[in-house]
Amino acid sequence: MRRPLLLLAVLSVGLLGGCGSKIDPDGAAKSVVDVVSGQTKFKPKDVTCPSGVDAEVGTEFDCKFTGPEGKEYTAHMKVTKVEGDNVEFYVESKPS
Repeated sequence: MRRPLLLLAVLSVGLLGGCGSKIDPDGAAKSVVDVVSGQTKFKPKDVTCPSGVDAEVGTEFDCKFTGPEGKEYTAHMKVTKVEGDNVEFYVESKPS
């Protein structure tokens, strides 16, 4: 049984005028690819993350991708710090 991966990542957020800061889903997906491949040597190719996620400390959301054995994985993201256009979050990746 594989243990969940606990990773820390930083990504830029997309700013929507008047609506506050939102996390760019493509940027989040790229960060998942970067941190998962950096820790496991497996590079996910089909990461999807939700749009409209607020860039606020404590916000949590899930991105999905296909893992090395063709199993679906979830990268659970939790925002821990927002500074300017950068968001810092913890990522826990495990089979869905």
